[in-house]
Order: sequence, then structure tokens, then C-alpha cells
Amino acid sequence: MPLEDYRKTVAEQKRQAILDAAATHFLAIGYERTTLEMVAKEASVSTATVYKHFSTKRDLFGGIMERVWETKVNAAELSTEDAEPETTLMAIGREYARLLRDPKIEALTRVIIAEAPRFPELGEELYRRGKEPYLTQLHVYLQREIEQHRYQVQDVPLAARQFLGMINDVIFWPRFLVMGLTISDAEAEHVVAEAVKTFLGRYKA
Repeated sequence: MPLEDYRKTVAEQKRQAILDAAATHFLAIGYERTTLEMVAKEASVSTATVYKHFSTKRDLFGGIMERVWETKVNAAELSTEDAEPETTLMAIGREYARLLRDPKIEALTRVIIAEAPRFPELGEELYRRGKEPYLTQLHVYLQREIEQHRYQVQDVPLAARQFLGMINDVIFWPRFLVMGLTISDAEAEHVVAEAVKTFLGRYKA
């Protein structure tokens, strides 16, 4: 392996170790009590290395949001001439449901809710580096489909939020009110399918 590639690999391994360590501490003792020195010790790196990758604790938290919200389905790449809207929306909805059911996303969202009065920037990081990129991909997909005359949508950002909201409100938020509530694979699939039907009924050309 070339030296430059080796250095990049080592740097990425350290970055991931830092993110793992930070997530462990944030979930165990909260955002306020976690220090970058604790994270460095847990990750077996120097504090300087932590700062090299993440300039502030907020930036580090945002890096975790970015990672846990990383999607395996890029909605912006799903608009093709032979792709059926229902099939594509099901793929987008299933991936969103998968993300919402990730225990780390639920746990980190609880941290944000608990500490939001003191650290409102955490919610901003969740949106800016977590959910917003997913919404942007969906916006691009819808805009391309509109240009292909498959949808009639006047307000793309609103339509995207409506679609994701139909999934959010059933799969995600009730778990914050009813302890121990779980959503099965079959239930998640049903929620997504109904959201797709409702969306197509409103916006399909």
C-alpha cells in the first residue's frame, strides 16, 4: 500500500474510533458531562488527534449524526425513465424506516431532547448533518420526476416532509411516549406502503 494511502487509512480508522468513543460517552453520561479528553482516552488517541478531526464538541456530535444517518439508498439517484414511482417511493420509504428504527438514532435523539434547553445547537446538528441531507436527496428525486411529468407538485419541500412525516409519526415518535414500544418489520412495511399510496394519490400525475 502506498504511504499516502496508508496514512489516509490510519486517519480514517482513528476518526471512526473517536466517533465510537464519543457515542459511548454521550449515551452513557450525556453531552454536557462528556469531554474531548474522555473521548480521546476511550479512543486511545491524543486529545490533539481528536481536535484534528473535530474542532469542537458540537462538531464531534454532528459527526455522529452524520454517520448514523448515513443512507444506503440515495433518493436522488433513483429517478430513471423506467423506474415506477411506487417502486422508487417504497425504496425511499423503507430506507427511511430503517434509519428511524436504528437504536442509536433513537438513543441519540433522547440525548438531544434531554439536553436541548442547555444546548439547542444539538438539534441543529441533528437536522443539518442528519436529516437535511436525506431531505435534499428526496427533493432532487421529486424535482426530476416532476420534470418527467410523473408528479404534479407545487411545493416540493412540503411534499417531501409530508411523505417522511407519514412514516415518522407512526414509526418514530410514539416510541418516545410509550416505553418499550417496538415496531416489527411487517408493521414498518405496512406503514411505508400506506404512506406511498397516500402520497401517490395526492401527487401522481
